[in-house]
Amino acid sequence: MHPDRLPPADHPDAVVGLLARLVRADTSNPPGDVRPALAVLEEFFAANGVEYAVAGEAPEVGNLVARLPGSGGGSSLLLLGHLDVVPASADAWTEPPFSGRVRDGFVWGRGTLDMKHQLASQAVAFARLARRVAAGSPGRGDLVFAATADEETGVRCGARWLLTERPDLLRTDFALNEGGWSMPHAPGGPLYILHVGEKGYANTRLRVAGHAGHGSMPRHRDNAVSGLAEVLAALDEYEPEVREGSIPDELIDLTVQDADLRERLKDPPTAQAAARELAATEERLAAIIEPLLGLTFVPTVVRTEGDAVNVIPPAAEVLVDCRVLPGQTADDVRRELGRALEGVEADWSVLSCTLTPGNRSAPSGELRDAIESSLREVVPGARVVAELGSWFTDSAHVRALLPAAVAYGFCPFIRESFADVAPRLHGCDERIAVEDLRLQAEFFERLAARVTA
Repeated sequence: MHPDRLPPADHPDAVVGLLARLVRADTSNPPGDVRPALAVLEEFFAANGVEYAVAGEAPEVGNLVARLPGSGGGSSLLLLGHLDVVPASADAWTEPPFSGRVRDGFVWGRGTLDMKHQLASQAVAFARLARRVAAGSPGRGDLVFAATADEETGVRCGARWLLTERPDLLRTDFALNEGGWSMPHAPGGPLYILHVGEKGYANTRLRVAGHAGHGSMPRHRDNAVSGLAEVLAALDEYEPEVREGSIPDELIDLTVQDADLRERLKDPPTAQAAARELAATEERLAAIIEPLLGLTFVPTVVRTEGDAVNVIPPAAEVLVDCRVLPGQTADDVRRELGRALEGVEADWSVLSCTLTPGNRSAPSGELRDAIESSLREVVPGARVVAELGSWFTDSAHVRALLPAAVAYGFCPFIRESFADVAPRLHGCDERIAVEDLRLQAEFFERLAARVTA
């Protein structure tokens, strides 16, 4: 396969070639210019006879949308994904991050996991189904493909803009976007987590006030930086309340082997301590379960007033990434922060707490049934459990602006598990197995045909 030539959609390596080209189209955000990747998709769709439209606030943040009209009376499905990726520095990579190189059974480069792999597999599935429609075999429901801009920073255009300004382009009964955790080697058989909702986030700004002074005086009273260190230590040690009804019981039952530990994880008063115990032996599994227990705090940015090394600043601040379950509010965040910092002597205050609430779709129904049926055709014995995701995706905009639609996050793997790929998400040496890419293209083709039949 020539590295610059896109094979037709029905070629076995169509998804590999398309992903490699999409990775070479640098869409780092910032600045978020997605035109190089749009050009690749336009070339692919044009070569496969697929009609599409591009809409957006500006050319550099355009969104590509294609629709296969059904004959009528069937359910409609949106295959959604974003074109932008987080930046990457080549220094720490084995392969250049925008090479799209195929080596050792993997496609390498930024975006191979977040989330150009899913865009490529969905585009190939869409083009294959478009050929069936052209041959006179349409489904009853519409199938829509959308590749959008600016998911990583969420400032301009993207899915939110489309849903606000051009909802006609995306209006469907169901939507499938990035997400889902794959555990193909789990005890008892392959286990897949279907993300039916997402935690919300509360960007919180804490300030510690002190007295300014000269850095040469170590016994200076009320050093704001030292006070901030107390705040950070208290946040790190605090375990937020676990509420009744918020624990992922089914996930714990299917993944935790120790019966006693399993029961303690499902009991609110002991859940946090049990999660720490689980992390000591199964760190990656604990990293999936612990965020679902409730509200979380992660300090991410520290600032002071001034940058002179010989000046004790009058104040210091920390930005805290707080994640909340659906139904939790900014008041819940402030109350938990108060409990966490109750013993801190420093003069701290909450300057702001900007909440985007959690969201979810119904965890069962036609779309989930179709996902399970299609998955078992490509991964025999696969099991599916519905849970929340602990991060933000464009599915939140779909649920808010198309409230009648059911939106899920899902994309299956078979060679690698979520535990394998998670360290490479937004990290170095991002790559995806060719085996998993081919599986995904087949899965999306089967799913789309089943939903729109």
